[in-house]
Amino acid sequence: MVEFFNKFAMLRRVQKTPSEHLKFRIELLLRYFSRRKGFWLRCILCWAIGCIALSNDEIMSYDERFQLRGDQKASEQIVLVTIRQSDFAMIYDARTNFLDNMSEVTDITDSFFWNKEIWQELLIKILRQDPESVGVTLYFGDNVGTLRLTNEEYRLFMDPRVVWASTTNSLERILTPIFTNREFNNLGNNELRRDEDGVVRRVFPQRQEMPHLVEKITGKKFPTTMAGLPINFRGSGRVFTQYSLSEILYDEVPYDAFRNKIVLIGAETSSGPVYMTPMGTLSRAEILAHITDTVLGSKWIKRLPFWWYAFGFFFLMMLAVFLITTYPQSVALFFIGWIGTLLAALSAWFFDTFFFWSPALSPFVLLAACWIIFIGYQATKIERKNFRLQQEQQYLQELEQLKNNFVSLISHDLKTPIAKIQAIIDRLLVQHHAEELGTDLRSLRLFSDELNRYIQSILKVLRVESRDFKIHTDVADINEVIEEALQALRPLAREKSIAIHTTLEPMFSLEFDTTLIKEVVINLVENAIKYTPPGGSIEVISEEAEEDVRVIVKDTGEGIKPEDMEKVWGKFTRGSDQDLRSKGTGLGLYLVKYFIELHGGKVKMESVLGQGTSVSFTLPLDSEIENEVMV
Repeated sequence: MVEFFNKFAMLRRVQKTPSEHLKFRIELLLRYFSRRKGFWLRCILCWAIGCIALSNDEIMSYDERFQLRGDQKASEQIVLVTIRQSDFAMIYDARTNFLDNMSEVTDITDSFFWNKEIWQELLIKILRQDPESVGVTLYFGDNVGTLRLTNEEYRLFMDPRVVWASTTNSLERILTPIFTNREFNNLGNNELRRDEDGVVRRVFPQRQEMPHLVEKITGKKFPTTMAGLPINFRGSGRVFTQYSLSEILYDEVPYDAFRNKIVLIGAETSSGPVYMTPMGTLSRAEILAHITDTVLGSKWIKRLPFWWYAFGFFFLMMLAVFLITTYPQSVALFFIGWIGTLLAALSAWFFDTFFFWSPALSPFVLLAACWIIFIGYQATKIERKNFRLQQEQQYLQELEQLKNNFVSLISHDLKTPIAKIQAIIDRLLVQHHAEELGTDLRSLRLFSDELNRYIQSILKVLRVESRDFKIHTDVADINEVIEEALQALRPLAREKSIAIHTTLEPMFSLEFDTTLIKEVVINLVENAIKYTPPGGSIEVISEEAEEDVRVIVKDTGEGIKPEDMEKVWGKFTRGSDQDLRSKGTGLGLYLVKYFIELHGGKVKMESVLGQGTSVSFTLPLDSEIENEVMV
């Protein structure tokens, strides 16, 4: 991606025509997507899974939102009057055994609940308290036959505060009730439409010539921008104040129960409610009460078009992919879980506070799909990288082995001619005593010795860095090893008039590799001789502590700069001011540190410029050294 944008930015610095720029950009895009085809196909798959889950989420989680939210506070302006089947039993008491068979009646229509005297008394008691409006949700038209009304009854049933329900037949023809006035302004359609699964979730704006019953009793119009307006159900029917017919007829309601209220009159039969809603089964009057509450508070459930949510899912998918491909799995999983939980909480909060629907389940499905698909993608990338690393490691091992074999072969081949050169020089020194020739021969001898030491140092490094390098421990006296090393170096010290002093504390024998430790002492003392000026002194100390044995080599040389203290332990590394003043391979201290750490010990250096240097190493008394150490 970075390479793509770098090339894209280079276009600004290239003088091309607009058409050439456009063509070049398209080529860059095509090249980029062709290289990352597998990545983008996985992204599209994740996004498609999220969109499929979103299409199902719009229906399934919509009902669950209401169920999880439970009953909410509804408008106190709405009052329900429920007429029960048993309230009309006295009308039919003249029929034989009707009361005994009342529980078996299941096919009860609105006409069952019509009785002029009861409705006249009911309306009188309600209108006496001066309600804002009264909505009759039952249809009383041709189904109740012909009625004869007195002037007083006509004025009551035609009261402008009372709105009567109209309906439509199977031919979409409007059926008006018997109490329709001349202006047709006391009518309202009580139709409720079910979705394909039989659940009432939405209310549909009616034709202009016949408004909805809720629009008439509230005096407010439905928004007409949507084909179906989602109803904001406040809970079950119990969230509204309800009175029964018998309570009103026997004056068992408060004196101001209907004052300035919107009254909805409905019926409830013994066969149970007839409409399924997200909050369970409700009667027609209860559903109309929820619609009325939604209209009064403008609580319509709002939602964006599907493509807006799909667009947001694309960015959510890209964020999840970025987290999975950038951070470790545990960190990415934490952030993905946190994002999913946050989206679910925000979705619930927006729904309850602002009546705005946003998906809650489908984001989890999208994030889970991204996790599953791209974790496999990451695993595949890791496997490919591991395979390439194994190939590179094998190649480097072969290259390292080739290098070691080459250096070892050259070093061994050089040892033989050097030995012959030294033998010839020694013979010439014995046969010829000329001073000038002797000086040249001794110089040749010195240079050959120096070259031999270089070759020996290289061979030692190759040996310790080989894969089959072993240390062979033995029980020995560390002081004896020190004396043997010093015996070999005293002639070199005498040539520079350097005195070597020893302070060796008697101690018990230790278990260590005598060859390697002797090499360590030789390297340290040889370095001290090399960097100590003529007439100086060197002190070698051995002492025993509680847990280890310490060997210290002190000299009176020039010292080492503080910035070079850590560098000198590296391979082929020397002091910054020693390259031209003295010769060496820079391998001595590297081998010292390496050999001591193989034994489980530590090395330490202290130096003061102009005063000298002190190098010490420790060997543990109770160390468990492996019989074979692989480097």
